[in-house]
Amino acid sequence: MPSEEAVQEKRKEMGLDRPFLEQYGSWLWSFVHGDLGVSMIDGRNVSDEVTKALGKSAVLAVTSLAAGVAAALPLGVMSAARKEKMFDRITCFFVFIRLCMPSFLVGIGFLYLFAYRLKLISISGSGGASALILPAATLATGICARMIRQIRTLIYEEIKHPYVDGLRSRGIRETQILFVHILRNAMLPIITMIALSFGELLGGTAITEIIFSWPGIGRLVMTAIEEHDYTIIQGFVVVIALIFFVIYGLTELSYSLFDPRVKKQKESSRNG
Repeated sequence: MPSEEAVQEKRKEMGLDRPFLEQYGSWLWSFVHGDLGVSMIDGRNVSDEVTKALGKSAVLAVTSLAAGVAAALPLGVMSAARKEKMFDRITCFFVFIRLCMPSFLVGIGFLYLFAYRLKLISISGSGGASALILPAATLATGICARMIRQIRTLIYEEIKHPYVDGLRSRGIRETQILFVHILRNAMLPIITMIALSFGELLGGTAITEIIFSWPGIGRLVMTAIEEHDYTIIQGFVVVIALIFFVIYGLTELSYSLFDPRVKKQKESSRNG
């Protein structure tokens, strides 16, 4: 056990002997200047550690999200257009199976099949391109399944609107009606889903990162929790909250780009 003098010296070094408001003001000033403090375990700079790990998580999140959305959009639209047909049933079966399986189980299955049995991919945990494939595929399949279900419902409801019959009567191709007119009118909820998925991927993929030894923010925080490194945990919470704030702000701004009705409503509310 450390002596009382050593404890008091450590409290003074960490600024814990000062009043709470003074501590908070000092921390807030440091945060505004990009300083999140140092690790309580080994003295590492928290800002550097969080930034480095967040960069790796961002690469994984963007790759997973891009792959998931690229697959979900056409599958969801075509599934709605061919409701109750063979294509729709196969797609719904995939969605059902994937949503019933947790990501860590899918990840372990991918590891066993592609890395151990087939030896097609080596898992190094270095954060390189080859190590990115399996964790990105694990997360992308989950995103794809969730989005297909929502997109299918949105498109199916949009198809029922009278303007679709008008477009068909003008001889416009069915694929153009589906992927240009109908999909654009259903984009606002889809944009919201994409934004929520991106935020979730940045802050909620710890298990997947641990399984694949990916050096991301989730793995960093799990290690910090095990070691009771509260400074890193605090830095993670603050940074993720800030990222969510930025994501939601950008999402709100993007609504006007995809649906001019939103922009007109805002202008009319200002004028009114």
